[in-house]
Parts: sequence; C-alpha cells; structure tokens
Amino acid sequence: MWSGVSEGGDASSKAGVTRACALNLLVYTTPWDDHGRLEDLLERINEQHPGRTLVLVAYRDTATPRLEGYVSMRCRLLGGTGKQICGEQVTIEAGGPLLETAATAIAPLLVSDVPVYLWWKDIPHYEDKLFDRLAQMADRIVIDSAAFDHPYDDLLRLSKMIDDKSRRMRVSDLNWGRLTSWRTLLASFWDVPAYRPLLDEIDRVTIKYRSPQDAPEEIAPKALLLAGWLASRLGWEVVGTAVGKATRGTEEGAVCELRAGDRSIALAFVRDETAGPDDVIISTVTLSAKNGAANFSVAKRTDGSKLETEAQIGSERSVGRVLAYEIRTEAAQLSRELAFLSRDAIYEAAVARVAQLVETIRNQKTTP
Repeated sequence: MWSGVSEGGDASSKAGVTRACALNLLVYTTPWDDHGRLEDLLERINEQHPGRTLVLVAYRDTATPRLEGYVSMRCRLLGGTGKQICGEQVTIEAGGPLLETAATAIAPLLVSDVPVYLWWKDIPHYEDKLFDRLAQMADRIVIDSAAFDHPYDDLLRLSKMIDDKSRRMRVSDLNWGRLTSWRTLLASFWDVPAYRPLLDEIDRVTIKYRSPQDAPEEIAPKALLLAGWLASRLGWEVVGTAVGKATRGTEEGAVCELRAGDRSIALAFVRDETAGPDDVIISTVTLSAKNGAANFSVAKRTDGSKLETEAQIGSERSVGRVLAYEIRTEAAQLSRELAFLSRDAIYEAAVARVAQLVETIRNQKTTP
C-alpha cells in the first residue's frame, strides 16, 4: 500500500506523504455498532494521534468460522503545505470458533516501540478469554462504565480485574473523565482557608443522580464513582453490614454509612429524574458539616450549560466558581485518554471503594 503511494505519479509526489505512527489503537466492536459513526470518530482521533488502528469486529452470535481482513489509509493535510500525514487501519472481522484466536492474528500487526491502547467498546467480563488476551497486549485499556447495563455486577467485575495483579491492567474510563469538572470544583472548596477546618467535620454527602435507563433500580456508575473518589481521597471507610445496618434502602436510592475515626458520615444517593439528557447523570453534590450548619454544593444549572458552586455557613451564602459544562464528543473524550499511559492510582482507589459500596448496598437489601 505504501509503495503504491510513493510510486503514485506526479500528484502524490508533489503533495508528499509522510507515514506517522505514534501509537497502536486496537478497537473491539460488534456488527451492531454504528460503524459509520465509528469511522468518523477514528478520523478525528487520527488527527491528534496518528498511528496504526486495528478494528476487530466480533461476530459472537454465529457458529460459522469467519476471519477476514481489510486495509486502508487515514491521512490528514498539514496546514496549507499540501503535505499529508498518514497512518494505517486494518479491519478484521472474526466469528465462530476463530473469534477466540483472533488475538493471534492481531499480535503480528502491532507496530513495535510505540504504545498499544485497547478501546473495548463493550462491557469487559472477567471470564472473557478474548478480552483477556487483547488486554495483555495493551499498555492501557479504555472502557466506558456509562454503558454498563448491570452497573453493580459490572463494577464489581471491573474492581476484581484491576485488583488482579497477574493481569497488569491499566484502565482508562471515559465515564471517569466526565467527572473531571465535578471533582475539580469539589476539591476547590478547600483552597479557601476559612473552609478548611470544616473538611474534617463533614457528616453527610448527598449525590443527586438520574437513574441509568438499562438498570433504573440501580445507582448510576457515574454517581458511584464520584462517591468512591470522595471516600478514597478523604480516607472514609465503608462500614460493613456485619457491624450493623450500614445501609438502608430508600425510595430515593440508598444511604450508606462511612466512617473516619470516630466520625460517622452518611452518604445519600438520591434519584433525580428531572436531571437533563445525555451524560448529565449527576445534578447536585452537597457536602454538609455540623448537622447541616455548613453546606458546600456543586450543582448543574437547569439549562445544563454550567456547573456552579455555593457555600453556605449559617445564614451566609456565597456563590463561588462557575464552569461551563460542555458535553464533549466521544472523539474528544477518547483523544484525551490516549494522552495517558501510566496507571491511574486515584481511579483505581475510587473503583475499589465503589466495590465496597455496592457490596454493602446489596447485603443490606438482602438483610431482613
């Protein structure tokens, strides 16, 4: 393919084509995915991260052996120079008994000496041999916990996989990236010296969220991840049901008991079906101290355009920072994750706390 470009006549010779490879991007998808949309997304990704893209289309529902491959180029123009920077894309369609061995067809196609990213456009399962083999090839794995159709089960599996040292998994979660603005604003409260002493007196956290469509009876992964981040960063331990009734189900969601030394913190998940569409799953987060005498909240405006903070101490209220809340495209979200290679220890700690919260909520529901 490349020799054809270099010998393609005057037009290509004058324009000039430069082959670039900053990474390997391995994409796992299914026949039911919107492949036109995926192609457009990969086109935008290639502008920021030129390299070799390998798309594996998995036909899991067929017993007919299938293994086919297609090769194409992805190019972008450099300003007004007329020159192009290009990378390759290999699309492999596999099904039947050949699917589990598709990893052996992919391995020789990876470009050496550059990172390998696996974008798993599905729900990762612990017992999935194909996922395990592809994950072992990758330096970093990108998932989206917003797509989990059984949030509790899927988050527990994810925590188990991350904790399994033999798997050497470095995970990026697009859903975690969507929490960046929320985490930034919540952390910024404690940059104010007058507020700092109240951080050690927080006794209640309330997270209002919109229920996931596929599992309306379960708490949205985005809300659980934010709670896991708060608990892990502040050193709050989840109180197990063996100690007492740490969790009680409510019509709104659930209330969990956390502990920091001798201090008890109530973590309340409250359903808010008025929350907006798209990825605006969380509508309000409030940290309360001294039995409600002080409250620090981050809320999404009703039009969904901005996040704003408010601090209330006694009768005094002050509106602090306001950030534009832009719902990034999937291409922008993925492009951001392709800039990271090392382990995300903060995310992993948050997922570990989420697993404890899920277990606690489930155990309490089964306790008479």
